[in-house]
Amino acid sequence: MGFVLVLLLVWTIIHGTNYLLRLGKAQSLLPTPRFAPRQLHFWNTRSTQIILNKLHVRIQTSAWNGVHDILSKAVAARSGARVRALIYFYNVGSVAGILGSAISLGLLIWNCGRGLLPLFHNSLVHLSPVSPPAPLARRGSDVTENRPTVIIAPLIPGVTTPLSDLPVILIAVFLSQTVHELGHAISAALNAVPIVSAGASFTVVVPAAFVTFPTTAMEALRPWPRSQIIAAGPFHNLVFWALLLLVDHLGTGDLLMRLLYRDISDLGRVVMHTDRQDSDLREYLPLGSLITKLDDMSLGSPVDRWTPYLTSPPGFSSGWCVDRADYLANPQSCCDPQAPFSHLSCFVAVSPAEKGCLDAIPILTTGQKQRCESDSNCESDSRCVHPHEHAQLLRLTVHFDGRDQVILWRGPLTEVHEQVKVGNFRPRFRLLPLWAYVSTSLFWDYLKLATLSLYLFNLLPLPHLDGTQFMQALLDMVLPDGTGFDEYDVEALEAATNRNQVALSRNRARWKSGLGRGIPIVTTCIFILSTLLALITTR
Repeated sequence: MGFVLVLLLVWTIIHGTNYLLRLGKAQSLLPTPRFAPRQLHFWNTRSTQIILNKLHVRIQTSAWNGVHDILSKAVAARSGARVRALIYFYNVGSVAGILGSAISLGLLIWNCGRGLLPLFHNSLVHLSPVSPPAPLARRGSDVTENRPTVIIAPLIPGVTTPLSDLPVILIAVFLSQTVHELGHAISAALNAVPIVSAGASFTVVVPAAFVTFPTTAMEALRPWPRSQIIAAGPFHNLVFWALLLLVDHLGTGDLLMRLLYRDISDLGRVVMHTDRQDSDLREYLPLGSLITKLDDMSLGSPVDRWTPYLTSPPGFSSGWCVDRADYLANPQSCCDPQAPFSHLSCFVAVSPAEKGCLDAIPILTTGQKQRCESDSNCESDSRCVHPHEHAQLLRLTVHFDGRDQVILWRGPLTEVHEQVKVGNFRPRFRLLPLWAYVSTSLFWDYLKLATLSLYLFNLLPLPHLDGTQFMQALLDMVLPDGTGFDEYDVEALEAATNRNQVALSRNRARWKSGLGRGIPIVTTCIFILSTLLALITTR
């Protein structure tokens, strides 16, 4: 709900600004053009235009056209090693585009087939005759509910990823798109194709970058140079991804942040964020506090112990010595899962397994009770007990303001994992924000994912993507149409010597036209089916 309100506020500000600027123009004494476009232009210059249309903002400019023309002239005037290196570089890009198209199509088909296989398996199981049950068959051993399993899952904030990651995802995607469009622009300059405009758009919440070229100039190119320009965008994403991996391998990208932030994973985990505003943990787990233990397990390790402990069934390595009379004096009603809420918690003795109800706070938080492994570690009138698993108790040892405090949580452990976000780094200086290191690391991970995804996704032959145009360029190379100015000998045509050649050319044109229309349609159907299967899996 908060996200929707922020979104409405952003678009209200945009439309309000547009209204005020239009009002100022309406009061001007200068005449307005008679044939004005219907879109709402709230800023115009000779080279830049911003167009507002409902929940879509488009910024387009021709200010960079001069720079692009200078690059084209420099390439045409020089034939040195640098220019040849650029040409070879984008030739490799075309080859990488062919490989990327094959890989992306293969992954899409394999992903869709892997998702459909369990559905077909379930259908065959239901259609097959039912055999009599075996006397010692395990419950649900063979006939189980097989859900579709997919390897490539869509990145949907709020469904497959936290909604709080949406701003970081959008920035990473927009930067990857900028790198992508830069590849198209440079490759077009190498082939003397001018730019019409460049810019960015913002639709609802999704930003995008774009570069447009004259259609006639692109169609006039031979298939191979045209494929270079089309494949240059995805190829830039691939090269950018490789550079990010290289920076990761060398460790240079993390060097600055490590100078400003200190790794304290050997002591515990730092509280970075609590998701819910009404969470009871916000008051007891201040931002920047250090959680050193979960129950008796120390978090001081480079290995992540936080997630496995909070997402697996709880266990207790040792118990507490309590007075046996007090232990058995209280009724055992709190041990009934159907009983109403009680301030007492269910405990169970180590041996024999007697249940009893006790106040957990003085036992688990004060540290005054003796720890034990069995009754032999306690006095004769005491029992060794530990919380029953149905009690859902968790002790968090927190270090804050120079002192340790034990916080007792009562409830599902998974809620702690969902509400509290922890990290390994703490600022070396008080003025540094706590979230900067985590946000930077998160942005870096999403940037690598976004640029690799754009390389593969844009090469799919889907409508409005580079893959469809790239496929058409490849078809033009494999099945050429001819120049349109071919000379034919009339006498030879009357003698039917060239009829086979003409028929072959027509068949080739039919095949190319059919493939050009059919491949995008089939790919679109497979893509939609694969996306639906992925959404079913992530429910």
